[in-house]
Amino acid sequence: MRFSSLPALALATAAIAGALAAATPAQADDTPTYTCDKVLYGSVVLGEGNCTASNGATEQGAFLGEFLVTSREEPQWTFRCHIGGVVQLPEAVRGDSCEPVV
Repeated sequence: MRFSSLPALALATAAIAGALAAATPAQADDTPTYTCDKVLYGSVVLGEGNCTASNGATEQGAFLGEFLVTSREEPQWTFRCHIGGVVQLPEAVRGDSCEPVV
């Protein structure tokens, strides 16, 4: 009797894992994003020129949380910033603790 619940537990665990895996790409698509004419990368990421916000990104002031900065012009870079930043649309957005998206 004690072992009869193991197949049901394994099935439930697999179903939960499958649901979480299926939800991950949809969440990635909802990441707040800034698109600017150009993006410069150094100790911070700086998006400049005609910047727009999408997916609920803050439009003015300082903010916390993960977001993307992408450029329209070559090279077309995209960076994922993890801590937060400062934005003043449409002029610029600055992100801290960022890494290139490959």
